[in-house]
Amino acid sequence: MELILIGFMGSGKTTISRMLGKMLNTSVTDLDDEIVHRTGMTIPDIFAQNGEEYFRQLEHDTLADIIKSDQGILATGGGTPMRPDNLTILKDTSTPVVLLKASATETLRRIGGDSGRPLAKSLDEKGIADLQAQRQVNYDACADLTIKTDGLSPAAIAEEIVSFLNLPISAN
Repeated sequence: MELILIGFMGSGKTTISRMLGKMLNTSVTDLDDEIVHRTGMTIPDIFAQNGEEYFRQLEHDTLADIIKSDQGILATGGGTPMRPDNLTILKDTSTPVVLLKASATETLRRIGGDSGRPLAKSLDEKGIADLQAQRQVNYDACADLTIKTDGLSPAAIAEEIVSFLNLPISAN
């Protein structure tokens, strides 16, 4: 892996990973998309039929497989670092881990009404802020760089990451 993006839902991991993939001419894997591909089920269906713990086991198994890859960018799910064995994987990897962080207000604006996010359906701004606070210690424990994304364009975020990584941008 060349880069791992972590952060709360709606922080921009998928958008930024795709942008960086094009800029750096490298592959991009979205952990949730890979789980959907492997199971043939949507994330909401996995949660509804099998529960969150089952999903978290799938997430762990998929993360453990993907992290062994030599190239590419990985966008994790918002809860990925919350499981202790995932946190260990993220802390122990030599791959740079970048935390994208958005305020609760901005997060609600981005994800409000998104039926594809099982945990977000019942959260208001306070609920988002509380869940962000619960997750922050784990995010901080494995992040090599934290970027506050409020008010930044995806291009500005991507450029900050490329600068941090000191990587050449592809001419393609």
